[in-house]
Amino acid sequence: MVISFEEKDRLAIESKGIMIIEFKWQLYNAEKTIKKVLKVLKEATDRVAGAWNALAEKILEAVDYVGLIFEQIREAYHYPTSHRYHIVKVLSKCTGIDIHFCWKSTWKIKRWIVRSRYRYIREPFSPK
Repeated sequence: MVISFEEKDRLAIESKGIMIIEFKWQLYNAEKTIKKVLKVLKEATDRVAGAWNALAEKILEAVDYVGLIFEQIREAYHYPTSHRYHIVKVLSKCTGIDIHFCWKSTWKIKRWIVRSRYRYIREPFSPK
């Protein structure tokens, strides 16, 4: 790194009692320090973002679990239940797996289940 100063800058630096070489070394070391600080800040923000994402994921799972409880209550009182709950109930009965595990494993595809069902209801079947 090459740093050049004008005469007025040299006079201002030397008036502080620092030689030009020392000042250049301080600038060079400050650049390294700033890079280290930026690296630490990036790592800290990545950790905070990861913790925030994990918290949001857990909150969404808890809300989804409450949805399962409401679906079970609806079924118990003979109210209409969701398409996802029908699939989970069938999977649970056929495979013998716990209904909570089936509900949790279908969480990622729930939007696909709803959309695909909606598409088949909306578009009548026509043979090609």
